[in-house]
Amino acid sequence: MRQLLILVSALALAYLSVVAYFSVKMVDSFDASDPTNYASDIFTTWTISYANPSLPVTSFSGMNELGETLQIVHSYDVDAVVPEGWEFVEWRGGLLMGDILSLSSWSDKPGEMALRWRSEEGVNSRLFKSALGYVLEGSNNEVVVWENEVRIPKYVFDRGGVDIEKDSSDLNYKNAAVVRAKGGTYLAVDLGDRYAWVFDGGVSQTIVVEDDVIDESVDTHESLLGVVRNHRTRSDLDILYDSERGVVEAVGEDGGVVWAVEIENDPIGLAYEIDIYKNGKYQTAFATSDGVFLIDVKGNSVKGYPFKPSSDITGFAVMDYDKNRKYRFLIATLDGKISNIKGEGVRTSGWNFKKLRYGVFVEHMHHIRVGSKDYIYAGCSDSSVQLLKRAGGKRASTSVKVNSNYAPAFRLSSNISKTSVLFIDAEGWLREYTFGDAVEVGMSGMVKADRVQVMDTNSDGKKEVVVHYKGERTVWNTRNERID
Repeated sequence: MRQLLILVSALALAYLSVVAYFSVKMVDSFDASDPTNYASDIFTTWTISYANPSLPVTSFSGMNELGETLQIVHSYDVDAVVPEGWEFVEWRGGLLMGDILSLSSWSDKPGEMALRWRSEEGVNSRLFKSALGYVLEGSNNEVVVWENEVRIPKYVFDRGGVDIEKDSSDLNYKNAAVVRAKGGTYLAVDLGDRYAWVFDGGVSQTIVVEDDVIDESVDTHESLLGVVRNHRTRSDLDILYDSERGVVEAVGEDGGVVWAVEIENDPIGLAYEIDIYKNGKYQTAFATSDGVFLIDVKGNSVKGYPFKPSSDITGFAVMDYDKNRKYRFLIATLDGKISNIKGEGVRTSGWNFKKLRYGVFVEHMHHIRVGSKDYIYAGCSDSSVQLLKRAGGKRASTSVKVNSNYAPAFRLSSNISKTSVLFIDAEGWLREYTFGDAVEVGMSGMVKADRVQVMDTNSDGKKEVVVHYKGERTVWNTRNERID
């Protein structure tokens, strides 16, 4: 009897093994599910490895509420070797491997991590949540940082970045920050909700660091307007403007052109990533003097675009005040108006900006948050400044005069009166005035500049003033002392 039971059990196990083998293989013969589309936020570090190019391995690690370490490895290889002491479960055509505690913590509940994750085939990538925000690193030298302010992350330096004084003013005008590295340049692009650090081996100049020449090539006719995600490939598109050909084009990480749009006039400001339908499918917004463009990944204009106002465009900005994809396109025009549109080129109801007097128009627009209040900074051609509410009405008054030939920067305080604006005057001197009393403070009159930024350059939680002048870069602390 015992022998019969053993025989029956053996046959049953053999049958189940065959069924399991073929069931898994059958599922795997189709496209197995990507675990990064399902993993929950309990796992705060995600890594994908292409050691085997055809069977990438994705690892998830984190910690539960009790402080216990969790680790799960996903493999598309159903014959993968399970580490000693680990268990496995079949999951959507692949395997999840880990200890019992980790496997029991898995749930198909994507959150913030899944929203930020993206990968490119063949590129090892890591996404992790830090005290400063979310960071996505790729072995293709791209670093994306989700923070409210631009800072030069250590991850850039870890990958060969060299912080030096000699910079290209031309590059700095077009990017949130520039860090030189051997063989190329890291360009930081402000994407509204994040900063993308892109390594470009073709954009560099002669740089001497400790008597060593790093590179000697300059690309003068292409400028980087922004970086936008390609939801189809889960990789990035560089949005470039080629002034020689008069074309704005989206270039994939393989160097291929995904789409191109011919334009008659130079772009005004940057290109912005938009998810206008809130469905994870991204579009690119940019403007020229004759219209606002919104282009999808196929190179087609979104319904309602190009949006062409009745007067030439002088300033353009996209604002997402609460980071909830309720975008507002602010369009300043030569007739002294600011238009506010949303969605498919629909004018935003309740917008009540008062037209400026004849001959005056807005050139610079920025969203700044002081305490719990939002302000729209509108810098005008006559050097006057408007501080507006979200609805376009006046939020605060200021007598500050700001030269409109250069983009301003801001040092925020506890209220708008103490908040200061940094700008470059007509003689090239850096000026700093408070909005409240319009008195000179801080760095006013100390140095000359052709560009100014406010950012945390050393990740110490304090914002420094970065001054660019004739290709040189200097950094100044909160006490207005040079620290570089």
